[in-house]
Amino acid sequence: MQGVITRAHVLAHPIVIAEGFGMKVLVRALFAGARETFLGVVTRCAEEEAHRDSSELGLQRTVRHFIGFECRVRDLYRGLSRQQAAVPEAATFFATLARHEEGHAIVLSRVRREIRRGRLWKESKALHIEAEHAFGTRLAGHEEEVRRGVTLARALEIVEGIESAELNVVFDTLFGCVDMRSRSRFERFFVLTRKHLEYCADSIRSLRADQRIA
Repeated sequence: MQGVITRAHVLAHPIVIAEGFGMKVLVRALFAGARETFLGVVTRCAEEEAHRDSSELGLQRTVRHFIGFECRVRDLYRGLSRQQAAVPEAATFFATLARHEEGHAIVLSRVRREIRRGRLWKESKALHIEAEHAFGTRLAGHEEEVRRGVTLARALEIVEGIESAELNVVFDTLFGCVDMRSRSRFERFFVLTRKHLEYCADSIRSLRADQRIA
């Protein structure tokens, strides 16, 4: 199993996986193929459960879209890492950001289980729907730029644009509906918003200084 969570992690923390994502996810993760990711297993299990209750599909859809955004940002950062291979520090920076984003997608996958328990940001649902459209439009533009190829200077600007956008606001709100015990565990395993943004800011500042980017 590949990704930010590997089979070794699953074997080392079976209780955490079972409590956070359910026994189905634990079993499938243990028997997943070498090219599968933990995020992929969680996503498939969640989609199967979602179709059992059509009344939940609207809420599931919104959360699923933001998980999709995190995955698209992960892929965008992977692309930037490949493009900047000539600058090892930059390539490492973008690859690290990609791992952070995959972790964020896994955290949001936990939110879908909370829907069934009645813990969901209903009072701020309108905010997320508005943010979904705005961020989707912005991200599509960045993806097109990266497909064409960008300089390191522009790549750093794109990161700043993404990390200052609505995605992190919504992530924090959604993460807030997860129970406290799960939150504390996620904070041990993943680089969440505050530390993620600090890492971004510090690394961008250092890269601009080292590469003499104005």
